[in-house]
Amino acid sequence: MLLALNLGNTELALGLLDPAAPPAARLRFTAALAADSARTADEYAVLLGQLFALRGFSPDAVTDVIIASVVPALLDTVCAAVAAFTAPRAVPPAIVGPGMRTGIRIRIDAPAQLGADLVALAAGAHPLCTGPAAVVSLDTATTVTVLDGDGAICGTVILPGIGSAADALARDAALLMQTPLTPPRHVIGRSTADSVRAGLFFGTAAQIDGLCDRIEDELGLETGTMTVLAAGRYAPRVMPLCRRAHTLCPDLLFAGLFNLWSANR
Repeated sequence: MLLALNLGNTELALGLLDPAAPPAARLRFTAALAADSARTADEYAVLLGQLFALRGFSPDAVTDVIIASVVPALLDTVCAAVAAFTAPRAVPPAIVGPGMRTGIRIRIDAPAQLGADLVALAAGAHPLCTGPAAVVSLDTATTVTVLDGDGAICGTVILPGIGSAADALARDAALLMQTPLTPPRHVIGRSTADSVRAGLFFGTAAQIDGLCDRIEDELGLETGTMTVLAAGRYAPRVMPLCRRAHTLCPDLLFAGLFNLWSANR
């Protein structure tokens, strides 16, 4: 089976995929660990072992590994953890980055700067789209990856994620406290906590709606004709507040990592 890992700024997300299964049943389980630079490779290896045992799988089930990372300082630690976890075979991971075949043209000024997670999301979205598309990911950052009519990545938009924005408000505004990251019922808040949550959730939803409108304008498309796919930790809580038609794809990243692994076998 394929162990797919996405090393982000906040979480190390992982999924175990069965290449022999049909697409709908391919993903056997997903989990997440905190992305903590203080942890050693041995600690991550132990945590991987515990997660697998919890889900009823053995490390021996892993025959291949692929890693997407946007945290260079932690990548070596995670690679060493994977080697220890899969010992004595020490399965070598494929790393998403320059030189890997993606099957997607990247039409931006500096392709090497495109985040590995965004490449993976685009690789997951590519087979699902027949025209221009926006792939929205809501995690530590909120990102929009734009695919043009040919399916090429033509650019991205990056803005603060809900968690990052909430932390900044609590840190920099003396009278604004940290609030639970749950969507409010109303746009107009009747308490400070509700007002902050309204700004975070409805504000992010309005940003996504507005960005999609402007992306369509820039691509010369009619309003509402672009496909919008959404993934990421906060997507289930934010996207229902958007006015744009969209498809929620919670496992899009793992589908993309599987597609990248398949293209490079």
